[in-house]
Amino acid sequence: MDRVLEIVLDVVIPAAPDRKSAKAAATMATASRAHASPKPSQQAASLCAVLPPLVAQPEARQRVTTVVFDRGGVLGRLGWRVAVESHGGTQHVVVSSRRVHTPGVTVIAPIFEAALDANGIAHALFDAAPEPFREALGSADDLAASATLVATRSRWQWPRDGIDVLLTFDEDLHEPSAAPQEPAAQDARGADAAPPPDLHELRVSAPWPEGEDERPIVDALFACAGDLVGALPAFVRLTDALDRASAGSVTGDAEAIKAEAVDLGGAATAEAALVAIGRNISAQWFGNDTGARDSKNGEFIHQMRVSQRRLRTAMRIFSRWCDETWETRIEPELKWLGGLLGDARDRDVFVESTLPALAAADVEPGRWDAIRDAANAQRLAARARLREALASQRYARAALAWLQWLDLLARRAHDAGSAGFSLHRHAKRRVRRYYERLASTQKLTAIDEASRHRARINAKYLRYTIEFFATLTSRRTRVEVARALARLQSVLGDGNDAAVALRYLERMDAEPYQLGFARGWCEAVKRYTAKEGERLLRELGEPKVPRGA
Repeated sequence: MDRVLEIVLDVVIPAAPDRKSAKAAATMATASRAHASPKPSQQAASLCAVLPPLVAQPEARQRVTTVVFDRGGVLGRLGWRVAVESHGGTQHVVVSSRRVHTPGVTVIAPIFEAALDANGIAHALFDAAPEPFREALGSADDLAASATLVATRSRWQWPRDGIDVLLTFDEDLHEPSAAPQEPAAQDARGADAAPPPDLHELRVSAPWPEGEDERPIVDALFACAGDLVGALPAFVRLTDALDRASAGSVTGDAEAIKAEAVDLGGAATAEAALVAIGRNISAQWFGNDTGARDSKNGEFIHQMRVSQRRLRTAMRIFSRWCDETWETRIEPELKWLGGLLGDARDRDVFVESTLPALAAADVEPGRWDAIRDAANAQRLAARARLREALASQRYARAALAWLQWLDLLARRAHDAGSAGFSLHRHAKRRVRRYYERLASTQKLTAIDEASRHRARINAKYLRYTIEFFATLTSRRTRVEVARALARLQSVLGDGNDAAVALRYLERMDAEPYQLGFARGWCEAVKRYTAKEGERLLRELGEPKVPRGA
């Protein structure tokens, strides 16, 4: 069994096929009867209709139940998966190693597959397990089931540029205790959240034999994924449904994903560092996009917006690597996405924080109820626009383009090796540049609102730069300076929120009294935050990037 490279896509296929899909369904049905396979579904027929090169595999369509055994996620974190697949009246235990090649591309190496015998999973595992896996298994403590998913699976060969690509389609993925949700169902997500679609998963994979160059294979996989994104409502994911189910949610939105510390992993060049930072940002981005689209919890929107801000900052820091693909295919799309995320997030803050504080400061807070209702309606409209964008082909293309660009960057960094641009020199220059820009800010209490906003942005740039290069900075820099910058950014953010709130109110049907009260309140907030920000700025220590830190 060869190891494979794999890209995963979540897919929503219209239930009603058009004439072309119906014709494809009839063709597939004939082929299925010849192979004694179940009749293809409308979803599978629709897929073949838009992708005519697909070649159905004999007896490929079947009902599959997969159980993953990994209590606490120990094996998953160590790069192993233990699963039992049941189909056609048989059960097999499948053990594989899994690692990230680049975000969105996974390397899967089958270790062994064996029929489950009377002694159960443990017997099969310990008889055939390689030593590294036995050690990981010992640390896992107990092989308890962590997730169970049921799906109807179809497979097709998809020849592409000399590569034998395999397309695996799992329809209506769900836990056996819960039937797939109806499109019109509403649950605890709330009235403002879109009903979650039925989950279908496409896995695009190809063998990667030992000793062969993986680059043509990865290129073929991205080309196939691009065709799928162009033909279907398909969205790239960093992990498959089994991984997400093991983590607590088959849709991947159990809770919002915050930024984690960047692991530069011994990177010696700026190119290698940008790859590591891109991996880190991708985890936050794609860990929140489904929740931002489907959940009423605004934290997903907030964290996804943070991921986009971090990405834009990273590309400022590494501007020399902004090539034509980045400037023409990715950056404009992320600017579009960032505007929608920003509007939705700003309106969340307005409704949930700024406006309640403003009303509470009035002697008659009840007179603000109508304004709050109108503001909430506008917030829901902003969220609807964001949901529509995140469900669009435009977003799907932009997300896939970013991951492919990051893969190509990783190739260039690998080829450059230690001959690339010095990471320490680059980090030191960038930290110094953003610090000097922030430190040269005029007195915050004496400048206008736009200048204070610029100071806040400069604080954000310096903070993210220090976070990206944390392992290269002094301990005082990554702890005390970073904490002071976070506080400065938060304080100036409060002043900016007040300014945004006033702009919203001036465009709403507010009473003259309310506008006058709001202007006074917002001015007081901006003055206080400017004064406090001035104190924090003048107390800010100079960040250091010492040699050998």
